[in-house]
Amino acid sequence: MLKFSLKEKRERFLFFMGMFLVAASILCVAIFYNYGDEPSVSKEEFAKKVTEEEQFEQLVTEALPTIDTTYSKIIKFNPNVQALFLENDINNSLGAIKSYYNRRPYDSRYKCFIHSSKLLESLFYDKRELTGNYNDIKSISKLLEDCKLSQRQLQQTIGSGK
Repeated sequence: MLKFSLKEKRERFLFFMGMFLVAASILCVAIFYNYGDEPSVSKEEFAKKVTEEEQFEQLVTEALPTIDTTYSKIIKFNPNVQALFLENDINNSLGAIKSYYNRRPYDSRYKCFIHSSKLLESLFYDKRELTGNYNDIKSISKLLEDCKLSQRQLQQTIGSGK
């Protein structure tokens, strides 16, 4: 192990302290210096963005009841009931939700209306399909029971005929 004199220890300490201060100042300048390549936003542009944001929020509050009622209609929908007007009402509501997107299709915030419309549309389609599949399963199981009953009767007929 090397033993340094008090003078050498001070020199090394001052050298490392100087290196630390230089590195810290370079890092602070690199991180916190304003390079000025950010475009400055004028007051008019900022006001325009704020009004667009307010319009979007107002449109969301306007569309939210439509989305909620469409969801509740889909949940309450019974495909076994032959009511074409209910399906048309749900499809019209889905079209109304899509129309909110068409107000400003170039704005990416408005895509939430398309996504919610597609989500509700797939929920509606799944509800109809699953109920139809459930009815198919019921009819197939009834047919299976009829086949089993016929098989038993046939076995009894064959067994009694011998």
